[in-house]
Amino acid sequence: MTVLDVRLLGDADVDAYVALRREMLADTPWSFLATPEDDVACDPVGLRARIAQDQNDIAGAFDATTGALLAVAGFGRMQRQKVRHRVGVWGVYTTPAARGRGAARAVMTLAITTARGWDGVRWIGLSVSDEAPAALGLYESLGFELWGTEPVAMVVQGRDHAELHMALEL
Repeated sequence: MTVLDVRLLGDADVDAYVALRREMLADTPWSFLATPEDDVACDPVGLRARIAQDQNDIAGAFDATTGALLAVAGFGRMQRQKVRHRVGVWGVYTTPAARGRGAARAVMTLAITTARGWDGVRWIGLSVSDEAPAALGLYESLGFELWGTEPVAMVVQGRDHAELHMALEL
């Protein structure tokens, strides 16, 4: 069993994150709206600026022995005044070799715990591809509830993919 070091990413983790981000966009393109060509999280400079912002973080699960980044979950507080009670989760991914070992649960738990500590946050929302039943099961087990389906959220290689929208009340 892999021992995990779970923490929020910092500036020193940017290169490892960018490499994992490129992997996730190639591995499961139906799970992410971005492509490597248009993704701001694939740009180390932009990513550093993003995680430097207050209440805009990425939780990471690292192999405690090798230091390899195995799983991530981005999350951030909505900025507009009327929606500052909400946090959005994005870019949840576990590298294939580490799936089924609790890494995704660990990063999502850190994201939820961190967001609970932000004053005035009442809801966390996310979207999950209809092609990702394991991810859907994880989110349901963490208390997220399905509130809607976007039937043609994206088209990847000519094929339509739906997004399931979920929320967790804190």
